[in-house]
Amino acid sequence: MAATRRQHKNQKESAWVPPLQRDPGPWNRLRLHRLGTAAAVHNWLATLAIIMVFGLVMLYSASYTTGYLRMGDSLHYIKQQAICMAIGIGCMVVMSYVDHRFLRWASKPLYWVVLAMLAVTLTFAPLNGCRRWIRLGGLTLQTSEVAKFEMILLSSHLAASAPQIGRFSPSLREKIKPKDWLFIRIVRQLIVPVLPLVPVVVLLFLEPHMSGILLTTAIVGTILMLTGCGGVLTWCGAAAAALLLKPALTLVESIGYLQDRLNTWSDDLEALNDQTKQSLYAIGSGGLKGLGLGNSVEKQLWLPESTNDFIFSVVCEELGFIGAVLIIVLFILLIAQGLMIAYKAENQFCTMVGIGIMAQIAWQVFCNIAVVTNTIPNTGISLPFFSSGGTSLILLLAEMGVMVNIGRNGERAAQQRAAAHAQRQAAKAQRDAELKDRTINLDDARRARNEL
Repeated sequence: MAATRRQHKNQKESAWVPPLQRDPGPWNRLRLHRLGTAAAVHNWLATLAIIMVFGLVMLYSASYTTGYLRMGDSLHYIKQQAICMAIGIGCMVVMSYVDHRFLRWASKPLYWVVLAMLAVTLTFAPLNGCRRWIRLGGLTLQTSEVAKFEMILLSSHLAASAPQIGRFSPSLREKIKPKDWLFIRIVRQLIVPVLPLVPVVVLLFLEPHMSGILLTTAIVGTILMLTGCGGVLTWCGAAAAALLLKPALTLVESIGYLQDRLNTWSDDLEALNDQTKQSLYAIGSGGLKGLGLGNSVEKQLWLPESTNDFIFSVVCEELGFIGAVLIIVLFILLIAQGLMIAYKAENQFCTMVGIGIMAQIAWQVFCNIAVVTNTIPNTGISLPFFSSGGTSLILLLAEMGVMVNIGRNGERAAQQRAAAHAQRQAAKAQRDAELKDRTINLDDARRARNEL
């Protein structure tokens, strides 16, 4: 009977549903409408808007010199970014009405589409020794960005479909045999959600795109760790992967550009490559308060990729330590609020998707700041909502739309649970009142008998 119910549940979860929801739910968890204990959740959209505006301002400051000298238009980069942001906001609005059940149904066919896109990417001419973009006319699409979102959806679907031992009743947990426990923990909760990642990693390796492999693997791992899939085995696997990371880097000698970056990763300033060296010069020049908005020296073609991967260095130079900390705090706030939305979601799939989206932002912010400060080797990871790049920005904003849908559905489900609880309490109070009316009070009965 239990197996039949699980099969019916899985069939229901995998069934096709209409893509759009007319009304996903209230906005209470997302909009800025009051202060209080839940203010962190309510202010999520406000935090996102502040980061987006901050990113546009800093991109203009970092790019107008490069745009004028290389493109003949000081507004070249900011115009492209503004257009992509407008498209991204449109995608965000649309995705906020896309039913999460449709996304769950679409995760499997979309996986094969993503594999085909990654394979097609390998047929294009390399740029700087790498094949990472599909070029159609004047438009480019970085397929690894699509692959990240798809792996969030598919891994969340497969992990949420696995039996959750923690939700079993104590009596049922006692009946689980050790081999069944290991099968659920290792096969259903770990191997099955991770297995689709292998072809994606292989195709990214052929591009080659090591930062894409790093981010996609870290995102899937974070989903599994923070949702308890695999239990302690997942945490042990993550610790083992961290310990084996350095030995694994010895296997990349065949990839020239990556080996060059590893060779120039050093504490010795003279041994650093020019990009990292100029980045540290920019950060050091900013001091506590910075040189002032628009007054960066390193962006005058001294710092390579000042509009993209190393835009945080320009932020540090112009706004100083205070400005850099402010941006970090804003990102921490956005991620914390997003995780609160995810953990209050309607179901486990939505929780995992929300965690995956926030993990993507968290890992990109961490890796980008770690690269510009020479904490880790140069990986070529952009800073979300700040770095120029149309594909990344549009897909990030589309993912923010998914977060809006998760938050609204979660609020609707919470209100439905509260209403159902209130109905049960009212029914219980009514039954208690009726029972009290039918109950004979002995003192009243004796008094009435004495009066007779």
